[in-house]
Amino acid sequence: MLDVLGAIGSLLVVLLLIAAAIAVTAVIALAAFVVMAGSMVRWRHLWRRLTGRERRLTVKLSGERVPERRRGELSGRTPRLRRHFPLEVRRRRGAGV
Repeated sequence: MLDVLGAIGSLLVVLLLIAAAIAVTAVIALAAFVVMAGSMVRWRHLWRRLTGRERRLTVKLSGERVPERRRGELSGRTPRLRRHFPLEVRRRRGAGV
């Protein structure tokens, strides 16, 4: 009887050691995955987006990136305005129409 209980106990110890080894391996693999995934995240961009802060744009006095109106204001001349005229008249919804 004691031999059977000893065999069952040693088998349980072996199974617990195997389960613990699998759990430790899984935790190490998960930590490695989190580190690799975290290295691909743009943390500054994410932090700005979560806090609602936007990056400040630097205004350059010349170049193609600066909008035409702002370039005209900075250089002192009257900027050319672009106007869009719709080709068809749009009806308002909800006014009984």
